[in-house]
Amino acid sequence: MTAPNRTEFLNIPSSVDQIEKVDEFVESLASGMGFGHDALADIGICVTELVMNAIVHAHKEQVEIPVEIKVECRSDGLVVCVRDYGPGFDTKTVPDPTSPEHIFEDHGRGILIVRAMMDDVQVIRHNDGMCIEIFKRLNSHA
Repeated sequence: MTAPNRTEFLNIPSSVDQIEKVDEFVESLASGMGFGHDALADIGICVTELVMNAIVHAHKEQVEIPVEIKVECRSDGLVVCVRDYGPGFDTKTVPDPTSPEHIFEDHGRGILIVRAMMDDVQVIRHNDGMCIEIFKRLNSHA
């Protein structure tokens, strides 16, 4: 893995009104690296999805529990880690949202979307929460 040229951190309370702040923070860093419009949109969608999941599902919108966002700007791309302090989940037990019995549900597609838009996704379980780390390659067409 390439060492980061720059690492930035943002901690927010678990409140949905913080999403815009996170989006501006990450988009500013990614734009400065030279990501194009489509890649910036993909990154924004994925980070928003992960932060929203941390706020709503992991923390149940308890504002006193922080969501931590770490962004590594590397020569080969952007790494974003969204860290929560919730109970966590096992990606293997998440129902397939494309299966006939789940196709019409209005939830459960976040990880699927993130995996489709990013070049790499790692789900890291900690004793006190989770970190979902995404990677978007600079000049990627994924």
